[in-house]
Amino acid sequence: MKHLFSRLSPAQKIILSFLLVIFCGSLLLSLPWVQTASSQAGYLDHLFTAVSMVCVTGLFTRSVVDTYNVWGQLLCMLLIQIGGLGILTFIGFFTMESRKKLSLKDRRILRDSFSYGHNRTLGQFVRSIFITTFTIEGLGALLLMIRFIPKFGLGRGIFNSIFLAVSAFCNAGFDNFGNDSLLGLQTDVLVNITLALLIITGGLGFMVWFDLATQLDKKKKRRLRFHTKLVLFLTAGILLFGTISTLFTEWHNPGTIGNLSVPEKVLV
Repeated sequence: MKHLFSRLSPAQKIILSFLLVIFCGSLLLSLPWVQTASSQAGYLDHLFTAVSMVCVTGLFTRSVVDTYNVWGQLLCMLLIQIGGLGILTFIGFFTMESRKKLSLKDRRILRDSFSYGHNRTLGQFVRSIFITTFTIEGLGALLLMIRFIPKFGLGRGIFNSIFLAVSAFCNAGFDNFGNDSLLGLQTDVLVNITLALLIITGGLGFMVWFDLATQLDKKKKRRLRFHTKLVLFLTAGILLFGTISTLFTEWHNPGTIGNLSVPEKVLV
């Protein structure tokens, strides 16, 4: 089995690692002790959820809050985080932190997993990904706690804030609020702006972050890469187009934003 795995190409190993995480995640989500007493989910529901979380699609057949207890939701957060960062990023990080050396083949797989092509030290790059990710998610969670701790209480407020921050930054589209999702918070400026910034920041990708960071370092300052310029241009264009087209089509719709004030319509 080990010999067979070693013969796979980097792309095949990346695909296989995701399939393995999905399968293990679906089995863990199927355990009775991570589900609520009223859960009606079967194995196919758990499998669908695991696929959706690792591939960060936001689709589900059973809502998170109706299906999983706190332990199950912690597992959901882990699957979302793995999907957002990539399982090979985790493997590479823990391997390097344990002071083990990665082979050239393993380093190539890691580079391919997030299209890393610099001469920059791979270890520094992977560590930077984790530090930046957890810093941004932590700041987002702290901002959400301002609203959620008074609303849900200390423990649940902190937990919901972390869950939502991780999900938003990884562009996963999941929440643990139930079938109404964030509908009750549609005009809350703090929650909406925080989540929007987390989604946009996470969607830009690692390479864009670090390329932009060089603009703040006078010693390393250089022109932005074409990839970064393209991502920023398309992101701004899609956001602008999406906002304007949604305002145009939903402006008078009482089922969405028709009954809101003008500032609230723009926010939503």
